[in-house]
Amino acid sequence: MDGSLRVLGLILREALLLGHIGGVMGVFIAFGLMALLNLMPMIGDASQPISTLEIFARAFTVALLLGLIGGLYPALRATRLEPVEALGYGLGLYLVKELNRKSRSRMTEYD
Repeated sequence: MDGSLRVLGLILREALLLGHIGGVMGVFIAFGLMALLNLMPMIGDASQPISTLEIFARAFTVALLLGLIGGLYPALRATRLEPVEALGYGLGLYLVKELNRKSRSRMTEYD
């Protein structure tokens, strides 16, 4: 069980890291788009974008939560495998093998 918890923690930390990277990239893209909007004569004069720390903190929090939620299913799925299999072969390869095995068993049921 100890190995499964380590795999779960590893995958969830990776998902949080990806959410963190996505949040930082999103903030930079938002700043860039706000600068571009201010350069446009018709749009820049009509509205001023508001950029407060609270807005970016909320966006960053959403990015982290989405990363965590997105990594939860693969992490739970990987805990059902042996740690070496989950980390060595990759979960994607395991899922492909599992789907092939299930489809072959269904084909033999109809024969």
